[in-house]
Amino acid sequence: MAGAKTETTIGVQRHAGERAVDWGRAYALHAAALLRYLQRLSRDPGTAEDLMHDTFERAARASRVPVVEAELRPWLYRIATNLAVDHIRRRRRLAFRPFSGRERDERPAFDSDADAVRRALQRIPVVQAAALVLRLHEGFSRAEIAELTGVTERAVKDRLERGRENFARAYRAEVGQP
Repeated sequence: MAGAKTETTIGVQRHAGERAVDWGRAYALHAAALLRYLQRLSRDPGTAEDLMHDTFERAARASRVPVVEAELRPWLYRIATNLAVDHIRRRRRLAFRPFSGRERDERPAFDSDADAVRRALQRIPVVQAAALVLRLHEGFSRAEIAELTGVTERAVKDRLERGRENFARAYRAEVGQP
């Protein structure tokens, strides 16, 4: 049929009627453009390269993969975009200065209670102090703290409970109460 339009596929025949993506060819066709796109989003060449590789890894593991070239390209960009957005959101959420318990505020305490709180926080284990500050001062939920710190919600609950107990003891010692 002269003039008949055919769709370019990026697939290889596996079994009768079943097609699979030739990932080597897909990588050769799309990796460079995806990398440039991800560099613009992430503004970091190393991160962009990691995200590009993650894009192809996630695509290769997907259960439903388009084999028509016109569908594969936007699908890869959707995966790349979702990965980049997740990465940027995660980076923004984690863009806080970790509380080690040894930081000193150069400003004078505005009142003695605030200073006693700071000193009491410095006297308890760092993970407990961080959990308390994230929950009580920054307003994060237990689930969010678990995600931020890379532990289970149960571990966060334990840190908050022990942190409250340890903080109360440390605070009483700071203000001279039994």
